[in-house]
Amino acid sequence: GGGVHFSLSHSGSFALLAFAATPVGVDVETVPSDDAVADIASVMHRVEIAELGALEPPERPAAFARAWVRKEAYLKGLGIGLGRDPSADYVGTGETPAAGPAGWSIADVAVGENRAAAVAVADPGAADITPSAATAH
Repeated sequence: GGGVHFSLSHSGSFALLAFAATPVGVDVETVPSDDAVADIASVMHRVEIAELGALEPPERPAAFARAWVRKEAYLKGLGIGLGRDPSADYVGTGETPAAGPAGWSIADVAVGENRAAAVAVADPGAADITPSAATAH
């Protein structure tokens, strides 16, 4: 009844598409280098920064990539992408996503080694969520 929402992301020659009845966002990225993580991890949510700091250095790039794609998928689902401060929302760095922002479900997408991907979907009945209504943790 409300049409189809879609999202597209690509990394090199790899593309990821999502279609849903509610707002949806996807992101796929190559796992960054240790140096890149050190340079940009400070833009993450304070809890994610602490989680990354607690990991052994070789584990940080994959954990950062998981959190980044979850966060970017959610922000794309909101329709604003990185127009919103990445530190505003907690999505977690662990093997499974943390409970997402209110009204959203976030899941990792298996895309093989050296890449991370995620999808974020507005829960049914929450399609009217806007950036101002999204909850920061």
